Amino acid sequence: MKKQLITAALWVVCTMGLASVANAEETTRTLTLEQARAKYAGPTSQFADIEGINVHYRDEGKGPVILLMHGTLGDLSDWDEWAEVLKENFRVVRFDLPGFGLTGDIPNGNYSASRSHVLIDGLMDHLGADKFAVVGISYGGMLMFRYAATRTDRVTAMVLINSAGIQRGKAAKNLKKPTNKPAKPRKNMFTDPVVLREDVEAFYNGYINDPERRTPALIQRKLDLLNIENRDKLAKISYGFYEAGNPQRVLAHVKAPSLIMWGTANQALDTETATAFMNALTHACSKELVTFNDGGHYINLERPYETVAAAKQFFMKLNSNPPEGCAPLAD
Repeated sequence: MKKQLITAALWVVCTMGLASVANAEETTRTLTLEQARAKYAGPTSQFADIEGINVHYRDEGKGPVILLMHGTLGDLSDWDEWAEVLKENFRVVRFDLPGFGLTGDIPNGNYSASRSHVLIDGLMDHLGADKFAVVGISYGGMLMFRYAATRTDRVTAMVLINSAGIQRGKAAKNLKKPTNKPAKPRKNMFTDPVVLREDVEAFYNGYINDPERRTPALIQRKLDLLNIENRDKLAKISYGFYEAGNPQRVLAHVKAPSLIMWGTANQALDTETATAFMNALTHACSKELVTFNDGGHYINLERPYETVAAAKQFFMKLNSNPPEGCAPLAD
């Protein structure tokens, strides 16, 4: 039986055993946060000081509130297609976690999951959203099921997509055929001072199966956001806060109606893990599992319209005809 561990982020999984090869005196982490914001903040971007952190967020649409949480190497732009679809019927909130995207650092250096939960409380209080549904992918899924388990009176529904938290995970396979050329040393692009475009491309080659969705614009955005000053140092600090735990015990406290979504060609996490999530949700008022054949890990980026259609169907059903024992989504 595989040992089940809580993982705090997919990058822990993806970079296990990778050696740093860059000269410590060299760095590509030279982009300032202000420069990144000037390039990537959109027309609907907003910033607010929440719990001592300058948070980048977007708040769009009207109706029951849904909070979207990105995964490792993610940012709120990962949900652009989702937000466009959902905001027709819902109020959609998304933000960048500290250490990712355009959100500022945490002054006291506490990058724990519980600190992220306090940040979520603060942001949603700031927006006047007392009750809301949560959606999380990968590391964001782990944050969201822990949040839903501890804020049962606040979370109206939960969607987990290829969620971390039960399976420790695995590195993506190199699908290229071997050559006679010596292999280039791999480095940990999260903690190494130097991160190049080819590093980001290699990462997403393993976690987005459709090459057409690995666009030059996506790769450039991820490269730039990784190359913000001190992001390598923040990654090292964050790693120190990741703890093992008993995810099944935590998931058993979730009461909200829950949807598990999984890509069957997910190189990071086994499909059997989706069943483990379903089995662990022993007190959810309802639960469903939807799988996507040949879907990769970051399936919200790879197949956004298929995945958001499944999520919207789940939310609309809860609002119009919730299962017995489940309350409708709150306005």
